[in-house]
Order: sequence, then C-alpha cells, then structure tokens
Amino acid sequence: MFLAIDDTDSPNKMCTTFILTEIIHDAGLDIIGMPRLVRLNPTIPFKTRGNASLAVQLGKGVGEKKKIGSILGKEIFSYDSGQESMDESDLMDIAEKVIYRYADLDYEGTNPGIVASKKAFDPAFYWKTVREVSKIDEAESFVMRNGGRFRKIKNGRGIIGAAAAIAWPRNTVTYELLFYSDDKGHQIPRDLKFGLSQKAETIPGTFNNIDHENRHAAIFPDQSTPVLMGIRSVIVEGFLDNVLKLDGISDIHYSRFMLYETNQASDDHIIENSTHFEDFHSYRIDGIISITPYSINGSHYFSEMVSDGKRIKIAAFEPTKEFRKVFRQLRPMDIVSVYGSIKNGTLNVEKMQVKTVSKIYERKAPVCSSCSVRTVNKGLNDYRCPICGKKVDIPSYELIKREISPGLYDVPVSARRHLSKPFSLLDRSPRTGDAF
Repeated sequence: MFLAIDDTDSPNKMCTTFILTEIIHDAGLDIIGMPRLVRLNPTIPFKTRGNASLAVQLGKGVGEKKKIGSILGKEIFSYDSGQESMDESDLMDIAEKVIYRYADLDYEGTNPGIVASKKAFDPAFYWKTVREVSKIDEAESFVMRNGGRFRKIKNGRGIIGAAAAIAWPRNTVTYELLFYSDDKGHQIPRDLKFGLSQKAETIPGTFNNIDHENRHAAIFPDQSTPVLMGIRSVIVEGFLDNVLKLDGISDIHYSRFMLYETNQASDDHIIENSTHFEDFHSYRIDGIISITPYSINGSHYFSEMVSDGKRIKIAAFEPTKEFRKVFRQLRPMDIVSVYGSIKNGTLNVEKMQVKTVSKIYERKAPVCSSCSVRTVNKGLNDYRCPICGKKVDIPSYELIKREISPGLYDVPVSARRHLSKPFSLLDRSPRTGDAF
C-alpha cells in the first residue's frame, strides 16, 4: 500500500520527512522498497520550504531486507517485496493523527494532504507537477481515476504533491540520509557542522556537502526543523555505513535517521526545447547574448539573450555569489545555454554552459613601423609617431583577451536548488533498476 503526504510544515517549524518517520513508527508495518522524498516545481509561490512530498510503500515485508534507518532505537529495514496488511482507511487514520499532532496547522499556508493507493500512479501527473502548476481539483480527479483515496486537511493542497510522489517514475534516482532530533533546543556548534561537511565530502558518491568559498556547511539546514543533517549521494551501496562511521557523527545527538530515494539533482523540473516561456516554469534555453550585463545596486546582475527570435531577460541574483563574476563577463554574441526558472518575466540562472565566446576588439593608435612605438592621435585619421613624426591614417584594432571561456558553470553549493543537477554529476546519477 502506497501512502503519501505533503504540505505539513511551515517556514517556521516542522518537516514533512519527520512526520513520515512518525507515521512509519506508529503504523508498525514494514517498508517495501525505500521511502521517497520527491521535490516538485521549485517556483510554486505557495510552497512552504523546499517543496518536497513524501511517499512510502507499507505492508508485510517479504524477501531480502536491508537496514535503512532507526526510529527511537528501533532499526528500520527495507524489503525487496511485500504484501498488503492494512487497508487504505486504517492507514490514512494513522497518518491523519500524526499530522494533527505535529503539523504547523496554525500557519495559513500549511494545508496537508494524504493519499493512499494500492498501486503506483501514472507518471504523467508527476511530470505535470514537477514542471507546471497543478490544481487541487486536478489532483482529486487524478487520484480517484487511478483508484486511490485521499484526505484533505484545511484546503488540502498537499494532495497535489502526495499524488505526484506516488506517480514519480524513478527515472533518475539519488539518495539522501536524514538525521533528526526530538530535542527542539539542540544546537550544533559551527565548527562541528563545518568539520562533518568536510568529512562527508570524502564519502564516494556524495555531493552538495559544502561550499568552501562561502564557508557554508550545506548538509545542515538553516531553518528551525527537526532535521539535524542531510547527506546526499548518487551511490547507495555502502552509503549508510560510510556515514555512520564518520568521526564526530555521534556528536550531533540524533534520535532517528532514515535513508530516502529522491529525485534531487535530476533536473526533472527543466523543460527543454521549448519555444514558449512563462512564469513559474523552468527551462533550458539556448541562445545568443544580446546586451552586456548590468547591475542593480551592485548585487544583482541582468542581461538579455535571443533564442529562436525571442528576447529573454536573464539574471544572476546576489545569493549566487561568485557565479555573478562569470555572468557579468558575458558579452553580445556569446552563445550560451542557460538553465533556470522564470519569475516576473526574468529567468533566474541556476547554471550555464558557455558554448562559444565572441571576439572583441579594441581600437587603438597604431604602432609606428619604423620606430616600433605607439603613435599619438592628433585628430581624425591622423596618428603621428612621437619620435620620427611619421603619419599613419588608419587605427589598429587589437583582440581583447576575454576573462570567460567556453565551459560549464554552476552556482555555488549554497545557492543550488535541490532539483538542479550540478554539472559535476553528469553521467554519475544512477537510473531506475540500479542495485540497492
């Protein structure tokens, strides 16, 4: 039986992944496969935080099992296959009680949804929800057409993400190991955070651990949340054991941990080869830079490009830090591919491929052929050698060395979206069917 939840947290507290661990604990059932942490359209204006939905298949486990977590001292295993052992209503009852116990229902934007289904859903709903804007009534119709059931708390917007999590086709799979604390007042020293982030970087397959340039320990969340730490990997074999062996891991005093399969670093939100661009959608756009970048208050940089005859405004905002140094070196006639989301008609660049750079020439006074010194401009088409007095009519044009070259450019880890695939991960993300 698939069970999925979404929209239970707020910008102030709680985390939907923590609530799922409580549901797993209270249900007392086995996990078939792995829990899913599925990120959806990052531009949705009513998202609470990272726009993540959660799903898990629960039942009576059959076959080989592997440890994937621990909740309050009880080891949690993943089974290769299983059988149903609880109906939808009973399972949703458990989920609903946990949500009422933990969700931040006082926050206006928190609108939890629960979806249960005996089978996986049509992937089309996932693709719509990760790339476009889905509505509550669309999710209701979709779940019912596919034989599932749902429950809504408040306006129940969370059923959109919950249904999409069950519909996720697992086309590109990465992993995240999350650690939690039941102690709301637990604080982790900054030096410990940075040290563990550096050590996580040594584990094969991990990514987005640390931003050295900006001294940012990326495996630790910024907001108030039960999550203490999350480490991401493209490799699952040995991942859990390697993390648990990290020197200093016990110093974060976690009460539970869980390993999830995710769509993070998949670029699933990116629409390619589109000729129509609209707000709240993300694209890869190929084109030619048409104006020299300019800044607003020295923090945000803007430019324009032409793609298929359309002019598109692009931007590198302040949180992208040193990426702006690359962005501001763009010049007209550079050929690029930019990736990002459109808001208010402007594409917020999250990574960029510079394919070719244009040649830029600077007009200068010519060099005297007799004396090998640069002439002096005395007027229109009148250049004189300061030594021999020789006159030259034509200025010289010299190639300026560009400070940017063709290549792949990511924003720093501290500014990177969950769904965005760093160029360093090209050809490294496993596909569906890789061994667990």
